[in-house]
Amino acid sequence: MRFGSLCWLAVSLSWGAAAHAEPEAEIVVAGHKSTRPTRDLTLAASVVDTEQLRRPGADAATVLSHLPGVQVSETGSRSELSTASVRGASSAQTPVYLAGIRLNDDVTGTADLSLIPLWMLGRAEVYRGNAPADADHLGIGGAVYFEPRVPRKNRLLAGAELGSFGERAGWLGAEVAERHDAALVAFRTQAAKNDYPYLDIGDTVSPNDDHVGTRPNADASERDAWAISRTTLGPRGARVTSVFNAFQREQGVSGLAARPALSARGESARVLAGLSARLPCGGEPGCELALASQVITARARLTDPGAELGLLAPRLDSRGTRFGESARLTISGPVVQALIGANFEVERLSLDGGSSLRAARSTSSARVGVSASLNERTELSALGLVSCDLTRGAEQRSGCADLTPEGRLGVRQKWGTLELRGHVARSVRVPTLGELYGISASSRGSSGLLPERAVAFDLGLRWEAPLGPLWTYLELFGFARHVSELIAFRRSSLGAVQPYNVGTARVLGAELEAGAQLADSLRALLALTVLDPRDTTPERSLRNDLIPYQARLVGSLFVEGFVDPGLRPLGRLGLDARLSHRASRLADPAALEVLPASSTVDVGASLRAGQDSAAALRCAVDDLFDSRHLDFIGYPVPGRRTHCSVEVEW
Repeated sequence: MRFGSLCWLAVSLSWGAAAHAEPEAEIVVAGHKSTRPTRDLTLAASVVDTEQLRRPGADAATVLSHLPGVQVSETGSRSELSTASVRGASSAQTPVYLAGIRLNDDVTGTADLSLIPLWMLGRAEVYRGNAPADADHLGIGGAVYFEPRVPRKNRLLAGAELGSFGERAGWLGAEVAERHDAALVAFRTQAAKNDYPYLDIGDTVSPNDDHVGTRPNADASERDAWAISRTTLGPRGARVTSVFNAFQREQGVSGLAARPALSARGESARVLAGLSARLPCGGEPGCELALASQVITARARLTDPGAELGLLAPRLDSRGTRFGESARLTISGPVVQALIGANFEVERLSLDGGSSLRAARSTSSARVGVSASLNERTELSALGLVSCDLTRGAEQRSGCADLTPEGRLGVRQKWGTLELRGHVARSVRVPTLGELYGISASSRGSSGLLPERAVAFDLGLRWEAPLGPLWTYLELFGFARHVSELIAFRRSSLGAVQPYNVGTARVLGAELEAGAQLADSLRALLALTVLDPRDTTPERSLRNDLIPYQARLVGSLFVEGFVDPGLRPLGRLGLDARLSHRASRLADPAALEVLPASSTVDVGASLRAGQDSAAALRCAVDDLFDSRHLDFIGYPVPGRRTHCSVEVEW
């Protein structure tokens, strides 16, 4: 289906249910921004607010990297592959949701953060210990949610952005609002050359041949469309919400820095749509039935006519489609709240390239959750989940891949302004179709892989209270995770990589998150993570036991100030700065190569003006001192870059 047709479908879908949505379910306290999650208040979680998502030049990997417990891996510019890891878990163990629809595919199991458009998002939440009860997967590595903006009033939106290395973007949007209904439609186009400088070391250890080069064949262009609607039906307040998003990108694929690819190209496209309804049931105020349907289809094509990427085939095509249904019944009483739910999804995957693959997987799950408020200060919770994953493909048994139950137990205790939260959880990840069957001639599969199993524990304290004119909060968590049958990759004698169950691993760590805000004029945020990830396999042949690509110390300090110059029509002027640090990381299991530690300073400014026609001008300089970064060996990321955006609404 062509992109233009999808955009027209988006308009029809949204306008058919036109317009004013209820405000997002967010805790609002006068004088400060909420840092509380909206899906589950009992879990360890962090929130990214709208202003950070609208920052010029920001991408999903950048905003997540500033949160406690989260580390990201990048392979170049903001249009190239980037993934997230939470509390030392792999990206395949961390489900990522956009508008409530899981983006992790069954090729690699990971979600590419570069394919998440921030411009129409209103909020992001990271659940670090476990996923909320309404998630389709509990997630060994928690869960990441990106939620779109909710339309609130009648207005037109327009904006543009310019940035370093040939980046430019423009977008248009419209919201229609009435008393109980709302709809939003928006379109965006973006392109960039991504010809940033990098240090070319010449694929040697000698510094004599090092020189500064320009990243070739890294250009990208993309288009994106959103349609969102929410309407209230009937006298009992049933609410129906629809979401549609279409995304398309065409780009160059540079490959390694030492041996850049000059002719390889990549294409990716994704369409997701969801329809959900919340219905009162049984005539009781504490009873609600939630129904949801969702579909996501994605296509990717990689062409390598010059055999520069080592694919052993001139072209690799992958196509995947997932359809899901869910139902959840919630019954709330004065003391006990019960949840009963079921999910069903079917995913089909096809790959064509050096080898061909046709496979399908269906997943059925049922869950039961109970929480009890013993008094105003004490809350206990329990969640149980059983899933059946059926894989239709060669060398797979006809029954469920794993019927081991998953679940968690939690406690929440309050003493005035101090709150304690603790959980113990057990979760499972079934191997992806790509891990079972391979994705190319150079990436083979292993049909006998066992599911990964994890047991995790966390315990934390949160303190939140005013200190004189300041509103402040402090959150400290300690956690531990043990994973068995961990899936890793090794290179075979023929030069191809193949997954295998490596044994066991354990991760210990601690997280600190703190914030302070002075009314509407000043705020500061601090996030620190200490991590100790170890391979604990008894028969391990390597002396090194640290897990690669995990920094043992990560921190971020953000300070933002606002002033009102008192000059009309000028509005509020804001200035901000962020200091980020990531310690060194191993780049291979044998500890032969190390990615150096890196520190960056980012600064920004914003100006809001206007009365009836509000306007906002934002500028940001990332990596102010132009530090040199290497995220993966041979994949340099950009240094200093500048972005400015303007947004107007009528």
